[in-house]
Amino acid sequence: MRAGSDEHYRITQKSDGHWVACNKTGQGIGDNIALVRDLEPGLGFLDAVARLTGEPVVQREPLAEAPRRTHPARLPQTRADRHAGRVYLHGRGISSDTLDHAERTGFLRYAGGSVLFVGRDARGGLRNVTKRLIAPGPDDKPKRDLAGSDKHYPPILPGNPRVVWIVEGGVDALAARDLAKQRGKAPPTVWVSGGATVRCFLDNPTVQTLLLHADSVVVVRDNECTAKKQAETDAAHDLQMARIRELRGNCADWQPPVGVKDVAELNGREQERVRAGRPD
Repeated sequence: MRAGSDEHYRITQKSDGHWVACNKTGQGIGDNIALVRDLEPGLGFLDAVARLTGEPVVQREPLAEAPRRTHPARLPQTRADRHAGRVYLHGRGISSDTLDHAERTGFLRYAGGSVLFVGRDARGGLRNVTKRLIAPGPDDKPKRDLAGSDKHYPPILPGNPRVVWIVEGGVDALAARDLAKQRGKAPPTVWVSGGATVRCFLDNPTVQTLLLHADSVVVVRDNECTAKKQAETDAAHDLQMARIRELRGNCADWQPPVGVKDVAELNGREQERVRAGRPD
């Protein structure tokens, strides 16, 4: 390519049919699009294509991103799902009466191969769903929150509104109800925090109202497998209790006996003892 007698560009066709350009010193420029942009510095890629084709380039509209889910999906529940879930929970020591109560109140649902613990808003809508697998495989995570779940809405197992227990997991909540019944007490209302480190549910105005109307609020602790883990969990529960005291002035705690992981394990052991006819 010349301007008068001066050579400015040299263009060569490669064996694959593509054209490439270099400048007069032999420095590579690239394909025809690159050549046009070298001739007109500052020209955009699409404008360079338009120069070569003689037609305007139609830009594609960017693909719209799927909106972020703000509510968990309502998973279908079959009779087989319910049967499998109840068999699993019976095996964990939970009574049929407590399962019936949890189902009636919307706290407990079932899906394929799992049980679901459901947190709802004031209108009864699903806002927070924890899924626990019945028979997790070696690479499965046994427990997870469904997409769109909001931990500001804890699953609540209704009971005596004057006594509130706060536990980490859904099976713990069911177990707390059975333990109270076994001891001849009215079952407490039980909230599922979702973990020792979770405190955002305490910012929910409905939860705060329930706290203020309760005579006693109890944070249920766990026994961990190492001293380090125990210290971390205890510190997290201490922060939960501190926040509750800010809201209502007092808060108690409870911990299972040494050698027992949590309230679910304690209830399971007691149910085994009852079935075996052993005394306390």
